Amino acid sequence: MKPPRFADRILQFFCSPDQLEEVLGDLHEEFAYQLRRGSERRARWRYWRDVLGFIKPFAMKRQKSDYSSKTVMSSDMILNYFKIAWRNLVKNRAYAFINVTGLALGIGAALLIFALVRYHYNVDRHHQKYDSIYRVTTRFVTPEGNFNIAGVPYELGKALKNDHPDIENLAMIDLYRDPLVTIPVANGPDRKFKEAHQMGAFVQPAYFKIFDYAWLAGGPAELTQPNTVVISAENAIKYFGTTQVINKIIKINATLNTRIVGVFKDYRDNTDFAYQIMASWASLPAFYGRPLNTDFDNINGDTQCFVSLNNQFTQADWDRQMLAFVKKNKPQGVKDTRFPMQPLRDIHFSTDTDGVSQGLIWSLFAIGIFLLLTASINFVNLATAQALNRSREVGVRKVLGSTQSQLFWQFIGETALLTLTATAIALLFFQFGQQLVQENLHGAFRFTFYYDVSVIGWLALIVVGVIFLSGFYPALVLAGFKPALVLAGRMTSQQLGGFSIRRSLVVTQFAISQMLIVGMIVVANQLHYIQTKDLGFRQNAILTVRLPQVPKQDAGKMEAFRHLAMAIPEVEKLSYSMSGPPQSGWVSQTMIKYDTRPDVEKFTPQQKYIDAAYVDLYGLKLVAGRNLQPADTSREVLVNEAFVKQLGIQKPAEVLGKFLHNGRDLEIVGVVKDFNQNNLRTGIAPLFMTTRTTNYFFANLQLHNGNFERVIRQLEKNYNQIYPDSYFTAQFVDEQLQENYTQEQTMAKLVNFFAGIAVLIGCLGLYGLMLFMAAQKTKEIGVRKVLGASIGNILWLFGKEFVRLIAVAFVVATPVAWWVMTHWLQDFSYKIELGPGIFGIALLATVIVAALTVGIQSIKAALMNPVKSLRSE
Repeated sequence: MKPPRFADRILQFFCSPDQLEEVLGDLHEEFAYQLRRGSERRARWRYWRDVLGFIKPFAMKRQKSDYSSKTVMSSDMILNYFKIAWRNLVKNRAYAFINVTGLALGIGAALLIFALVRYHYNVDRHHQKYDSIYRVTTRFVTPEGNFNIAGVPYELGKALKNDHPDIENLAMIDLYRDPLVTIPVANGPDRKFKEAHQMGAFVQPAYFKIFDYAWLAGGPAELTQPNTVVISAENAIKYFGTTQVINKIIKINATLNTRIVGVFKDYRDNTDFAYQIMASWASLPAFYGRPLNTDFDNINGDTQCFVSLNNQFTQADWDRQMLAFVKKNKPQGVKDTRFPMQPLRDIHFSTDTDGVSQGLIWSLFAIGIFLLLTASINFVNLATAQALNRSREVGVRKVLGSTQSQLFWQFIGETALLTLTATAIALLFFQFGQQLVQENLHGAFRFTFYYDVSVIGWLALIVVGVIFLSGFYPALVLAGFKPALVLAGRMTSQQLGGFSIRRSLVVTQFAISQMLIVGMIVVANQLHYIQTKDLGFRQNAILTVRLPQVPKQDAGKMEAFRHLAMAIPEVEKLSYSMSGPPQSGWVSQTMIKYDTRPDVEKFTPQQKYIDAAYVDLYGLKLVAGRNLQPADTSREVLVNEAFVKQLGIQKPAEVLGKFLHNGRDLEIVGVVKDFNQNNLRTGIAPLFMTTRTTNYFFANLQLHNGNFERVIRQLEKNYNQIYPDSYFTAQFVDEQLQENYTQEQTMAKLVNFFAGIAVLIGCLGLYGLMLFMAAQKTKEIGVRKVLGASIGNILWLFGKEFVRLIAVAFVVATPVAWWVMTHWLQDFSYKIELGPGIFGIALLATVIVAALTVGIQSIKAALMNPVKSLRSE
């Protein structure tokens, strides 16, 4: 047995050649004597003790010299830290690659999530009066609970301003979707623009005193006049190639000729009110072809009221006086109708009025924190696992005079270098991820992003947080080594960072991965459930064609289009309706009286206008009575089962022959089986359906299997022949229904994406730990194979530890995942059950991923030739 060669190298650093020969002679003689006494460990320990005792005076002298030039050395020290860090990273390339990749993925994903959260919490904050802007809403108080909608009666704004002149500003708006804009051309056909996925609005001029707009030409002053409009710069350039378009004429929805009186600058910031075409409120009667409804009973969700308040009239003042306002303007609604004011800051997150779920946003934020935590856990695990390889380096540095503080900051410097490198890669990942978001995510989760002070501050906070979260504990462990124990080879597992701590961190990592996998499975299953559930009506091979958005439909043109469409062989049936398929998301509610009851009913049913062919085309089932007779006006009515139950009547047949009153006397001739007229987040609402030709806005066509593209081309030709001033748009019903769940589909994509990143980061950490374990157990594996251990035994040597950790993580993750996903499912009236199978699949997936990750390195270690592994140093 030879003396420790590493100790001899340390002596070479301090002694001259002649002195070294004499010292080594004495030390080797003492070492041989201790060996003869039979204690190898004692011999090595005494050898290291004598070496350290010899060089200590030299080290103290050097340390004193270092302190005498502290100011000079401080900058050199920092440079030295990074030099050493770089050399160590180059030496341990696999370790560096795993850590940099894991940190880059974690930081990049966290940046994406931060961008999303920041976007949603900055919606409309650019308005100067942000804190004093409110939307007046409608709340119906029913036995089943409160029902809120964003819409108000047309006359509410006028009545509110008359009763409360102290309100600073008040503006009514009326929304319209996908406007058709026609540009008259003197010497040729008019140019038409169908603004899909755009919103238009009719607004009162005070709207621009409430919300801030920058004007490139003109302004809102002339919006007091009918047939005037203001448009965005983007649309002005699209229509005319310039923003200098004042007094030019555009036609809206082929019915309303309007004069452009203003062009406003496109928004840079995000907003919920991105109306790019805004006509004057005074134009509404001409647009609808009738005077505005003056009663308070009919409420449309697209007719809204905004106010800005000041100290003269506050929200608290309105809350105290609201009941008196209802008594004066809607006495029949005193018991069940209120008009609360909703702050602008709450509108974006109001799920009652189609806002974004704040819970989903915070759930994504939590996922971002989990991803950073997972990446940091990787770093801590690998750094402490590498401690044995760095222990002698630490011992030598301490012997040479390095203090614990200096060593601590050296290892923090290494962490900083890794983190900064990972951050640079994370920024590239973020840019790529942002592009993917813009291309693949829509609706609530689509966002724009730009760098400003808050972004730089958040990025700096992430970097500093990751450096200390990842580097603090490993640096503390490494800097705390005792040189005598290190250089004598007497380090214990606990002193190397404690395997129990690494176990805890791995359990945390597995638990996070399992929670995300459970979330991924639950969201996917719920999405599949709501997409495949029987909604109570036929969906396949039904095409809807949008009719012109005119005040009143022309019955003659509708009949002509029916004749041309039915002449196409693939068209089997055709029906007209107000809102397309039974589940359209287009809600119109009204108050009614039932038969001879004196009072208005406490519930407000939905109303739909359909023709007599609608029930058969969509396969709606009658549970009592008959279908509607063909008619141009409202005479008869169908109600659903939920309507009957709300009346307090048990048998559907009992309502037949009775009358429903809502300004007209409608005889109830049939009861249809309940179907989902909204999405599956909400239950089935009371509904009545009646005929009215002038209020049909969709043609519904049932098609045979065949060449649908050819059918649509022929329908477009026929449509343009009948409606030359309109724009043909057609969509299959099953595609329309999918759009009802855009938020869920996007949520599924996000959860899948971030769960995949978490699993990938975890795999990198497992692989790094496996590399370390295989290196540490090289001789043990050799001995076991020599003694007859099989490859399976060797694989189990590595696998059993991870199986235990996965099991513990499963116990930790299951209740947390169950609680989170149960709360998420509460947003749905129809939902899946959280059975044990879901959690079993998550556990199995984790086991498979872990097995694949550690399997390759385990097999390599198990197949290693024991002769090589048992060679002495």
